[in-house]
Amino acid sequence: MALTETQLKAIDELLAKTAHLAPQAVTREQFDHPELNGFLVGLKDEIMNGRGFVVITGITRDRYSEDQFERIYWGFGTHWGHAVLQSPRGDRLGHVRYIPPAPEHATRAYTSANELYPHADANEIVGLMCVQKAKSGGISSLMSSIAAHNVMLKERPDLLEPLYEGYQFTTREALHRGQQLTPYRVPIFSSIGGNISCYYNRAYIYRAEEFTGKLPEKLVEAMRYLDSILARDDIALSFMLEPGEMVIWHNFTVLHSRTAFEDDDDPALKRHLLRLWLDVPNGRPMIPVYYRDLVAGS
Repeated sequence: MALTETQLKAIDELLAKTAHLAPQAVTREQFDHPELNGFLVGLKDEIMNGRGFVVITGITRDRYSEDQFERIYWGFGTHWGHAVLQSPRGDRLGHVRYIPPAPEHATRAYTSANELYPHADANEIVGLMCVQKAKSGGISSLMSSIAAHNVMLKERPDLLEPLYEGYQFTTREALHRGQQLTPYRVPIFSSIGGNISCYYNRAYIYRAEEFTGKLPEKLVEAMRYLDSILARDDIALSFMLEPGEMVIWHNFTVLHSRTAFEDDDDPALKRHLLRLWLDVPNGRPMIPVYYRDLVAGS
């Protein structure tokens, strides 16, 4: 969805109105404009009830600074939900960029330059805004977990059972806290009132194998088949975000991935994205385990 000049002028007014505040101190009431409100409500409806994701273009470096990028992105997010913590550092607007591994903290997947396989994060709405793209690589992909579910229902319905049963998770954050496994299974697919939802992160499941022993063969077969479906061209949509562009999706109906990337030597040109995790009051009906504090993120 491309922002119009009228909408950009409305953004300019809101930036001037909130310039005395830190970007993350801006509230929904303060980021309110009749030329934007209906547009942002429509985008939320598309995320929650439509195709499950939106891409927003029109914000450019020619017009806005990086501080204004953050203010705009945060302001948009206030229309869709409540920003939640993404790490023990207390950040509610995450900075996605490469950070060299260090022994004093748990490595987070989003701070690496490696490929990230299809997975879900935490909370209902997830979004990224590009500040700077990588020198090479870093291509994002979205894939409909609901479409993948329906393909499996048609082609291999026998493999859905282990995915609905799920498995325990082991995360780096949990290990750092001295917890080896979640005390409950996390279903990859679940259904409440006919609403199919998905929480998939195969790394957490394979990591649990270190503590539970070999994974059930049927679960492994099911995950491999699911991975093959998610790689299909009619399921996955790949794209490169340009500076200022945003992509927002429903975390439990759309999975995301990213190719490996190489950064520029110039610190000012290193890959940098902003990330929001949003809690949505009265959102999609889902099983309680999806709302638990499973992980600190990926």
